[in-house]
Amino acid sequence: MAMTSPTSEPLLEAREDLPSELLLGQNRILNLVARGIHLDQVLTEFCHVLEYSIPDARCCVMLFNPADTTLVVGAAPSLPVEFRNSINGLTVGSAPGACSAAAHRNEIVITPSMATDPEWEGLRQKVLESKLAACWSAPIRGVRWAADQRERDEVWVLGTVAFYYDGPRSPTTRELRVLEMTSALASLAINTARTQEKLGRQGLYDSVTGLPNRKVFTEKLKESLDPVTPHDDKLAVLLLDLDHFKEVNDTFGYAVGDFLLRSVAERLVAYRRPSDMLARFGDDEFVFLVGEISRNDDIKEISKQILSAVAEPYDFSGQQLAVSASLGASLYPWDGEDAQTLLRNAENALYAAKQQGRNRFRLYAPTMGGYAFEKLQLKMALGYAVENQELEVLYQPKVRSEDGAIVGAEALIYWNHPGEGQLSPGRFIPLAEDSGLILPIGDFVLKTACSQVESWRRAGLDHMSVAVNISAIQFRERSFVEKIGAILERTGLAPQALELEITETIAMTEVEQTMRRMTELEQLGVRIAIDDFGTGYSSLAYLKRFPIHTLKIDKSFILKLPADKENLAIVKAVIALATNLGLDIVAEGVETAEQASVLKQHGCELLQGFHFSRPVSADEFYRLARLGKR
Repeated sequence: MAMTSPTSEPLLEAREDLPSELLLGQNRILNLVARGIHLDQVLTEFCHVLEYSIPDARCCVMLFNPADTTLVVGAAPSLPVEFRNSINGLTVGSAPGACSAAAHRNEIVITPSMATDPEWEGLRQKVLESKLAACWSAPIRGVRWAADQRERDEVWVLGTVAFYYDGPRSPTTRELRVLEMTSALASLAINTARTQEKLGRQGLYDSVTGLPNRKVFTEKLKESLDPVTPHDDKLAVLLLDLDHFKEVNDTFGYAVGDFLLRSVAERLVAYRRPSDMLARFGDDEFVFLVGEISRNDDIKEISKQILSAVAEPYDFSGQQLAVSASLGASLYPWDGEDAQTLLRNAENALYAAKQQGRNRFRLYAPTMGGYAFEKLQLKMALGYAVENQELEVLYQPKVRSEDGAIVGAEALIYWNHPGEGQLSPGRFIPLAEDSGLILPIGDFVLKTACSQVESWRRAGLDHMSVAVNISAIQFRERSFVEKIGAILERTGLAPQALELEITETIAMTEVEQTMRRMTELEQLGVRIAIDDFGTGYSSLAYLKRFPIHTLKIDKSFILKLPADKENLAIVKAVIALATNLGLDIVAEGVETAEQASVLKQHGCELLQGFHFSRPVSADEFYRLARLGKR
């Protein structure tokens, strides 16, 4: 069904047949446009206004790209992610869907039932999967007024605005009027925002977040250094990098990645004081210029607040996304007297924070001078290490607290570096994740560990099991479950002897998808453990629904036991939670007999840490397990 609307429409006027919320929302949109807010944010707010005003509607704004005649999603905060990705980049005219048709015909296109309308043939499966039923789409028109009244105004399509519904329906006359007039409001917002960008912001501001870019920040930093003397308050450069951001783009697509970047930017802006400057340096890096610092502790407190703010979960179309960040800082004039040196040393401090486990802050020290170069060297060498079999799987025992018997192992990958000796996973696994080498390395660990444990079981350790850490990139891999099944079949290992450890962050990202993946693994018979429990943001409601078998208490809670009463209270609570849910509980990072004793006293059945054994070779592990000793 197609309906043609006038060439141009006035903005919303007070009428009895229009929602009052829509009129108020128009004023907010116009205010954002007047303030020069980035178009992405304006369009997102535009969708929120429409969805608040029009019950049950899911709004989507698509922008026309004349370079390749496609429609790209400008904002669609409430559409399912997979459906939104499927309509992103549709070719106008030849592609299916109401928006493609509306842009091509320059007229309103109404689809009362997407499940049966021929217009949606090429997207039918995505429509059914998303459970969307109806779509009404209107073109967003741009108009160039003719200078001479004898000539016609030039009209072209900027994009489309669409309302999606979960049930089949056609619009009323009033709803058609709303659709026509909201497309006019979208036209004003898009035209004005683009004009502002061309006039004042082009080349100076980041297109995703609206923040100043590297060029603007560097110039501001140079200016700020001139009047500062060693007797003034300190000036700091804080460089922040999102941990594992590449996984977000690889797993969920760039639309979700951009949403996350904008959301992080909004939180960082909230922590920016009037005297500070915040910019996006590119990719997943943000940088602060902080003045009026009197003590090093000021920077530490600011950094702690920033990291806590970034780590709070993000809500994307009903899905919880979690991301942490690492942060490095340098101080003027102690860590550099020019902009280039200060930025380089803040980067070195950032790398130091990442090497210590991420999600933490480091202040630059002269000993960090080689971190950036070291990271580059290691990344290059890691590719050779995979090919030249320099990687080795070691096994750390898990012991029963009751009698000290070894009942399982955690498989850990170490790098026998030809120049630096044995490197722990923390030194190179982050590099493997950044470079994509985590997939072949992860496959190597799984195959090696499963084969080894099956060999132990045949040799008399028939109770032995192994736990293997799984990265988010591995867990989101489309063929991951099939790969696990193939490895078990090839090695002959019983599925229940394999436990896959995933972090809370992985579990709480795309919860429904995670639950499906866990269920598929459970159907194979594989056990699932939540690693580093207590450091993330698990919802107890979801935790109860997840098909998991084990909780591992993070070592940060064990380190200061039993003296730290707060950590002891947390450990007791986690043990009680696991007991009530019928889950196994493992405490990792046990380094003293006193820690082992207090954990046993409070009912923690399985313990792991240097107090019992460091990670050892397969032969040494077998010897320890046969002796039944620690």
